[in-house]
Amino acid sequence: MRSLDMTHGPIASVLVADELASPQGDNLDVVVRLRDGRRFGLTLFTLEHLRRQLGTALCYVTPRMLLVKDFSDEAILDAVRAALSQDFERLGVLQPLINQ
Repeated sequence: MRSLDMTHGPIASVLVADELASPQGDNLDVVVRLRDGRRFGLTLFTLEHLRRQLGTALCYVTPRMLLVKDFSDEAILDAVRAALSQDFERLGVLQPLINQ
């Protein structure tokens, strides 16, 4: 796991779980720590993930999907900033406090 530090308002840091990435390399989990102490888990997906999930299906429905061009630090941070502007409570999964 690696950490990306941010100076963006309420975001304190972003933890990237590279070691938990899918074998296909098309989805990635991150944990966003806010300055108020809350932590949210987000899963980022690439277009390739969407293509693979569709396969021969006519549609694919999933809640809380964050699509990124790639898993560069720039794209990850952009997705986190976008999720913040869209309301983390809707897009991420609230993580328990570390001391719980």
